[in-house]
Amino acid sequence: MAALPLNAFWDKKMMASLLSNLLTNAAKYSPADQPIHVNLSSNDHTATVQVSDRGIGIPAADQTRLGEAFQRGSNVGDIGGTGLGLAIVKVCVELHRGHWHLDSKEGQGTRVVVTLPLESMCVV
Repeated sequence: MAALPLNAFWDKKMMASLLSNLLTNAAKYSPADQPIHVNLSSNDHTATVQVSDRGIGIPAADQTRLGEAFQRGSNVGDIGGTGLGLAIVKVCVELHRGHWHLDSKEGQGTRVVVTLPLESMCVV
C-alpha cells in the first residue's frame, strides 16, 4: 500500500526565520574549520530537523533561560548578537504546534532538535 501524501501547513516566513536562526547560531559560535550538521527526517506524523555544531556550547547555568528574549550565553565574549535567535525559534515552533529541545555542553557544541507536525491528505 502506498503511503499517503503528507502536508506541512507551515508559514514559510516563520520557517525561513527558524532555520536561519538555527544555522546562523551554529555558524556564529563554531570555529570556521568545524562542520555544522543538518539532519532532516520525517515519519507519518512529524518532520524533524536537527542542527548540530562543535562550537563553544552553552553553559549549563545559562540553559534555563533558553528561549527568552535578549538572553545570551555567559561565554559568548565579544561575539556579536542580540539574544533573540533561540527566542524566535521557540515562538516559531510553538506557533506551529511543535516542540524543540537543545543539548549543549560548554566547549563541546550544541544540538537543537525541532519537531513539527505533518498532516496526511485524505485521498478519495
